[in-house]
Amino acid sequence: MRAGAALLLVFTVGVAWASRQEEEVPQRPANLPAVPHLEPVKNVWPDAVSVVPAELADGTWLWPVVALGGDEMLLRTRENRPKFVSFNTRTKKQRVIAQPPVWAECGGCFEVQATALGASQVAFLVKGYAPGASPGGQRHYELWAMPRTGGAMHMVVRLPPGVQAEEAYLYGFQITGEHAVWWGYDGDIWRVPLNGGVPEQLLRERYLRVSAWPWAYDDGKRTVVNVETGQEIEVTAADDLENRLACGPAWCVGENWQELWKVTQATVLRVDGSERTTMPGDALPMRPPIRDRLVLLGVPTVYGDDSIPRTPGVWGLGHVTQIYDRCTKQTALLGSYALIKAEMPWQEIKIGAWTKNGPLVFWRTAGDRLMIADLARIGASSCSV
Repeated sequence: MRAGAALLLVFTVGVAWASRQEEEVPQRPANLPAVPHLEPVKNVWPDAVSVVPAELADGTWLWPVVALGGDEMLLRTRENRPKFVSFNTRTKKQRVIAQPPVWAECGGCFEVQATALGASQVAFLVKGYAPGASPGGQRHYELWAMPRTGGAMHMVVRLPPGVQAEEAYLYGFQITGEHAVWWGYDGDIWRVPLNGGVPEQLLRERYLRVSAWPWAYDDGKRTVVNVETGQEIEVTAADDLENRLACGPAWCVGENWQELWKVTQATVLRVDGSERTTMPGDALPMRPPIRDRLVLLGVPTVYGDDSIPRTPGVWGLGHVTQIYDRCTKQTALLGSYALIKAEMPWQEIKIGAWTKNGPLVFWRTAGDRLMIADLARIGASSCSV
């Protein structure tokens, strides 16, 4: 009898608790809050936006890589032995400035995984085969480079077995001084001299996210780390933003607790928790402020409402995202809602090569063209850290 009474009590308490929980869940209101309007980036920062062809005359796809300076963009063809094309956004003239060696003609022999731009060189992480290998042979990874102005491409070093450089694994790749550096989603950071040498892993066994080289955020220890000197800065007063928190040397972005039927929110703040600014939108995983200034966020939506597709933001940026300049308080839309209906591979925003000031992003637009937003050109005005 005591066991039965105890079971009845537990059941009654459980039902009462569940009933209270159901009562506490807000019902969908008749009128949802309005979502803030975002101006297209071409209207907010027109000097940062360019339009380039999406195909060559023979129908070969083109993908933007990086801004070379002035009106020059570096594009590459989407093929196993890609051509690297300099395109002038003002004159619309294009010219091939480099191409991999002839042996790369075998299927899949020279697949560019990532590109980085330095003061005098362009570097490539490449997946390929050894010369003469069959298309079904064992693949490996290599670091290649060429002059920034074009010319002969050369292999810097073949990466040892176990050093990962797959496109789906790579989160960042840059030239810094005389080295190429890259890092993956698993937190590993690698460095190799551009004149050749043995790849070196930095701060092994740390779960790091590079923001602005040489700074990285350690999600486990909640510190910002200089991977070259070992200096660490504690991130404080951000416990309420622990979900999706990502930090640069001085500034962080994190996601607020999202309330049902309310507009989603994220917060930009200093690493010490001061100077908070709350923004409509979602914080994106592993996306710290670019050069401690520009913040990529998901588009604002009403939490619980699926009428506006949200930005996924784990491996990519989705078909729409927003960019916020914390110095000028300006916000703009990147991408297009029409992309969600586009044919593959144009269902999302693509990211080109990173420079120390940020990458360019691009997406398909009307008339077989690509719209490019060079994030390095956004926020050129002075801004205190």
